[in-house]
Order: sequence, then C-alpha cells, then structure tokens
Amino acid sequence: MAEDLKPGQKHPTPTPGNGDRVFYETLLRQIPESVMAQEWCVAYGVLPDEEASRLHRLVTKRKKGGGGGAPEPLPSREKKKKKKKKAKRS
Repeated sequence: MAEDLKPGQKHPTPTPGNGDRVFYETLLRQIPESVMAQEWCVAYGVLPDEEASRLHRLVTKRKKGGGGGAPEPLPSREKKKKKKKKAKRS
C-alpha cells in the first residue's frame, strides 16, 4: 500500500460514494481555501497527484506555523439585544 499513497496521505482512500468524501470534496470545490477540506482531502488521498502535492506543501507549511495562506478569522459579531415592544394600553 505504501507505493500507492499520494503526497501527505495518511489514511486509505474512501470509496467515491462515502459520505465524508462527498462532503469534503464538495466543500473543497465550493470553498477552495477551506482549511479543513484541504487537510482531509490530502490526508485521505482523494485528489489528483499534482493538486495533492501542492496542497500537501500548503498544509505542511501551515502546520509548521508558516501560515501558508490560511484564511483570516472572521470578525466576531456582537449579538444585538432585541428590544421588547411595550403593548399600548387603551
């Protein structure tokens, strides 16, 4: 099996109908900068060799603390307090 592994692959490649695989491949297609999708797809070897190699370098750099294109965290949203409307008395 060691010869069949792609760059960064740590786990056996799931079948194409596997729910996790479908989720992460779709996520990576829709949001290419998704850190969790990149890491999962590299670790499970579901990407073509060229893309796996490129993302493996990116993931490795990010894990070593080099950043490597990790998205900026979103600013926290403050919850707005809803004001209760007082019922009009007639």
